[in-house]
Amino acid sequence: MILEELIHKRFVSSENLVKHLASFNGAPAVFSSEPPDECQEGWCGNTQYPEVIYNFDLQANEERHSAGTLSVSLLCQNTTEIAPEKIEPLVRDCLRDVILKPDGGTPYCFTWARTDAFTMDEKKSNVTIGCEVRFDILEYPSQETSDPDPVMAVGTYIKKLYPECLVMGIDKMEEITEATATCPLVYCRLVSVEKSEETNTVAWMDGRIAVHVLCPESEKRMKVTAAIANDMSLSGEIIMLDYSPMFIKRLQVNHKSDYLKDGQIFMTGHYGLLRYKAKPHALTEVRVEQK
Repeated sequence: MILEELIHKRFVSSENLVKHLASFNGAPAVFSSEPPDECQEGWCGNTQYPEVIYNFDLQANEERHSAGTLSVSLLCQNTTEIAPEKIEPLVRDCLRDVILKPDGGTPYCFTWARTDAFTMDEKKSNVTIGCEVRFDILEYPSQETSDPDPVMAVGTYIKKLYPECLVMGIDKMEEITEATATCPLVYCRLVSVEKSEETNTVAWMDGRIAVHVLCPESEKRMKVTAAIANDMSLSGEIIMLDYSPMFIKRLQVNHKSDYLKDGQIFMTGHYGLLRYKAKPHALTEVRVEQK
């Protein structure tokens, strides 16, 4: 599925949301563009409210502020029993700590930015009221690099420490992946790499890695974050995939940072790149002895 279809699927699969929406041709009134006219056949009960209209745009942003924006409009009438303010939290819950992975694309996550109320189409006693919910779209691309790979090493380390967690890059991602209290989602991101020193045989690198822990419950999220950081502090090193050590040079935990955009654990790993590979013994001569 493409991203537009995945967002639609996420909305219509929420029972708490669709039970408050109107129905068009037997489906919940969730549209990705202009909704059908109110006079068009297919509306159940001859009403088009409440309804959800969403649209998004993607943009390149190297500073990770966002990869785009998603706008969701909730439309009701003042004569309906439910107000947009009652539906708005349900829309936010649909996209909270959820990763959507379109076919052949990059995984995306959504973080709520703001909600604005509005009034439109005043016709006698019927007034259309609504609110616009805006989300920032975050991109979670693959962070796999070359061997030795510090990001894959940290992801594998966390997976062994917390097997119940879903680690992006280690575990297989479905089209829709929802982080829960029993199955938090972990994303490791390479922030920067710089060479700190070099010898005749090894170039020593410092790689700064951010670790994101996604979980809807803040208490569980804080416990997992603290446990990972404490274990890293006690270990002092992480064994990489080529069995070489990556020494933990610096470690910082910030529970107040945005866990979706920035992460909570910031680690600087000190690891080496070998200039020369071990040379195998060469067969130089063959001697045959007969008895």
